[in-house]
Amino acid sequence: MPRKAAARYRAKLDSAGRVLIPAPLREKLGVQPGATVSITESRSGRIVLESRLAAVRQAQEYFCGIAPPTELWSEQLIAERREQARREIED
Repeated sequence: MPRKAAARYRAKLDSAGRVLIPAPLREKLGVQPGATVSITESRSGRIVLESRLAAVRQAQEYFCGIAPPTELWSEQLIAERREQARREIED
């Protein structure tokens, strides 16, 4: 099955260094005026613009991929904090 080509847009940098994101991309990202977006430079020098929601989902996928499936880090963190609090009370 052939892959669909990615859309390509042109934009100009204004004198203040701003770039207007074309309306079809804003709609696809689901961003409205005033929204915060994540801008990342890839190792190859490309600039990647993501909605905040997409950036959060990517981070969640990354951490889910490195965490052991049988272990909840939140429970481990809570246990460590309780132990630390117990030691502070005893001192």
